[in-house]
Amino acid sequence: MGKLLWRPTEEQKSQSEINKFKQYVEKEHGLFFPSYQELWAWSTTELASFWKSIATYFNIKFHSDFTTIVESPADPTSFIGTKWFAGATLNYAEHVFRNTTEKRPALIFQSEQQAKREVSWTELESMVLKLQVYLKELGVQNGDRVAGVLINGIEAVALFLAANSIGAIWSCCSPDFGEASIQDRFEQIEPKVLFANSSYYYNGRLFEKAESIKQLSLRLPSLLACVLIDDNIWEEILKKDLTQAELQFTAMPFDAPIWILYSSGTTGKPKAITHGVGGMLLEHMKALGLHQNVQEGDRFMWYSTTGWMMWNYALSALLMGNTLCIYDGATNYPDKLSLWNFARESKVDHFGVGAAYLISCQDQDLKSMAYQPKTIGSTGSPLPPDVFEWLNVQFPKSQIVSLSGGTDVCSAFLSGCALLDVYAGEIQCRTLGAKIEAFDENGHHLYGEVGELVILAPMPCMPIYFWNDLANKKYFDSYFDKYSGVWSHGDWIKITAHDGIIMYGRSDATLNRGGVRIGTAEIYNVLNRTEGVLDSLVICVDHENGSSDMLLFVQLDNGLLNDALKGEIKRELRQQYSPRHVPDDIFQVAAIPYTLSGKKLELPIKKIFSGMPVEKAVSLDIMRNRESLLDFEAISKIWRRS
Repeated sequence: MGKLLWRPTEEQKSQSEINKFKQYVEKEHGLFFPSYQELWAWSTTELASFWKSIATYFNIKFHSDFTTIVESPADPTSFIGTKWFAGATLNYAEHVFRNTTEKRPALIFQSEQQAKREVSWTELESMVLKLQVYLKELGVQNGDRVAGVLINGIEAVALFLAANSIGAIWSCCSPDFGEASIQDRFEQIEPKVLFANSSYYYNGRLFEKAESIKQLSLRLPSLLACVLIDDNIWEEILKKDLTQAELQFTAMPFDAPIWILYSSGTTGKPKAITHGVGGMLLEHMKALGLHQNVQEGDRFMWYSTTGWMMWNYALSALLMGNTLCIYDGATNYPDKLSLWNFARESKVDHFGVGAAYLISCQDQDLKSMAYQPKTIGSTGSPLPPDVFEWLNVQFPKSQIVSLSGGTDVCSAFLSGCALLDVYAGEIQCRTLGAKIEAFDENGHHLYGEVGELVILAPMPCMPIYFWNDLANKKYFDSYFDKYSGVWSHGDWIKITAHDGIIMYGRSDATLNRGGVRIGTAEIYNVLNRTEGVLDSLVICVDHENGSSDMLLFVQLDNGLLNDALKGEIKRELRQQYSPRHVPDDIFQVAAIPYTLSGKKLELPIKKIFSGMPVEKAVSLDIMRNRESLLDFEAISKIWRRS
């Protein structure tokens, strides 16, 4: 059991949004839930009652009402085809703008090169209206795709809301994606319009994109227009005087597409994961309101690019009557305090980032900032116990909310709860409506042991389909080919005695040592605390005779890897976990390879060391630092000859 770090006061419990929801459900249904666990059990067995309660509690505006809440698919081997709120129509952007107020700004934006700027609700609404009119003039209609290659800025928010307001489907890539990577995504969905930044700054450097965007547009024959932010067309759009016009909102079926996200595409073309408007609306209100305790008037920030699903997730803070705070640029430019300073100066209540950034900040003293957010959020990879403890020292009054979910559901189904304690290294709870368990290989439930994360009941946030996926084959193979009628997510988890969750990394990158499965997160927890080690990556390479080799790669702060450091690493892994956790070989590399969304490339490195050529093992366009592969390629050739 991890160390107890934070316990909510009785006042915090009573004032929390999840407690208010609990009281609402108890009164509405004549029930009583002595604990969160009993509320969770009800929410995952009484699906129709629970999701109707979410819709009613958050005052969802239906243009036409639903006839049924949930209808099971004809094929019981998967959740594909589950029908939610049949007959209902609604609009996401309409729910955003019902929060219009003069009391607080809609957005606060800052970047490496731009000073902090506040955008009022009136200004945002005017901008969205002008973009809506432009899209309509082009002939963009309900169901057409509108694409972006955009920084995380004001324009991206306004463009999504304009597209959604008329029923168009949004899809966006970050400008740091490679040209081929963007083309692989957008040519699948055939967008009608493309909006893009002509340039952007990152880590103090200017990156020009105008020519590459022009070339991209020529390779997308479906385009009616390509608009660069700040070009003449863009300026003309925003110059229009539309003071007599009003925003219009197209009512869309509950399961109509809202946006298309993409799998990482480490090998081959990325899957185009399509989500429904109603499912996202309900899920994000539940996840943000009930589990992150986001309440009206709060200020919410999650550092992200537009190519990561956390951008879509953070955007939904606007649904909750929040001010959305946006920072664009490198997390360490000009130094590691840039994000923290922006959050403090913007009075951010909910501060969220990737776990890797929090790990990198452990050498900073943040106590002197005199800043105590309501919550500190982390996702992207497991947050090590020692980083939980460090955060708790820096921000003793803040609730640490570690999240896990994914692009697959565009949300977090493991998250926080203001009614529960926070333990180091643990996610607080399985979210309401998410019937998550841990399974062994034979589909048996596991408690207190590491198992596969599975979901036993459908959720509205699951994809409505993958774009151009005939007969839903890719969809089925992605989640339902391991256990019949059960969503298999691809993560190793352990459910603890007090129903917390410990993450152990991706199951497809599992380390198999003598038949014992080891999560990569356990290795990283030790290396994260090893002096001199900046980052690490571990794989197991399987051989035809049934044996395997565990290989550990380390990026050092400075200096060369020597026998003393190797001995210390092995000793700590043995003492803190077991002899099975000790690698067979340790190699020094210049850098650890990451995807653009911050995931370590464990599986592609395993493929390279199994003999697969680099160009087949990984798509370079999805990488943040493709030069990092050079060391791995060189080491693999030597290692495989030995």
